[in-house]
Amino acid sequence: MNTMVQRLRAKFRDDKGVATIYFVIMTVAFLAIVGLVVDGAGKVQANQQAYTTAASAARAAANAVSGQAIIDGTTAIDSSRAVSAANGYLAAAGVGGSVAVSGDRITVTVDTDYSATFLPVPFPVQATATAELITQ
Repeated sequence: MNTMVQRLRAKFRDDKGVATIYFVIMTVAFLAIVGLVVDGAGKVQANQQAYTTAASAARAAANAVSGQAIIDGTTAIDSSRAVSAANGYLAAAGVGGSVAVSGDRITVTVDTDYSATFLPVPFPVQATATAELITQ
């Protein structure tokens, strides 16, 4: 009985294969870290791109000032033209979103997805930008 216990102890004390297991675990951990860094940076870049698109669409909508407002020197946005201009910009950029006109303020929200490189799931990306007409 004592000999069997000694054999079992000797078998579990053996270091054969430990380097392989360590290498596999470290490789998986390294790939996970690289994946998080790459996909995290991609998500940040997608957020920045969404904000840039929203801001540009808001600027395009702000250019839809009614003709009479230019003559009078007032700030009046042609709401239907502004919404159409912003939606046209969003469509040209290949993203979805919404446009809201309130007085002399235009708010554009961009909704899109970021397809991750390592992770098999898309991340939702949303950005909002506002343009406001001012007179000087």
